[in-house]
Amino acid sequence: MRLPAELRDYLATLRGDLLRGRLVGSAADAGWVACDLIGTGVDTPTTLELAGHALSIGSMSEIEPLIRQVLSECGMPPIDTQQEPWAVARDISLAMRDGTLPISPGADFLIAQLAAKCGYPPEITQLMILIDDWEAIQITPPTDDELRAHAGKIAEVAEMRSTHMPPLA
Repeated sequence: MRLPAELRDYLATLRGDLLRGRLVGSAADAGWVACDLIGTGVDTPTTLELAGHALSIGSMSEIEPLIRQVLSECGMPPIDTQQEPWAVARDISLAMRDGTLPISPGADFLIAQLAAKCGYPPEITQLMILIDDWEAIQITPPTDDELRAHAGKIAEVAEMRSTHMPPLA
């Protein structure tokens, strides 16, 4: 599904928030975004229900199930962190590469939550160095494109290491 960049970025941010375990923002904000989604043709029952919260004073936690469903309907399902570690690494790195997950929460999760579980693979370690110690290896900070390309490399390694994954498309 092709969404305007602003909507896609907002949904990606929500996906990152869910990965971090906390939704940020207000139910009204999410409701207005649902209204915008409806305007682009995403008029599912869940999106319509979420749009009903545009004037809400409720919390994001109250509408989290709706947000999760809308993300799925827009092709950005929340990442299942209960899978085996290499499968999670693959899903996160693919989402980072494709821009459906912001780099920061994806990289944070790969480094803090998965590096040890995956045996400290060089690809995740290199991502950490690229982000944290870029001064030692290059003059300028890495660009988003460089980080996304590196995420693609992690996805390739994760594909080879994961025992329960379908082939990359």
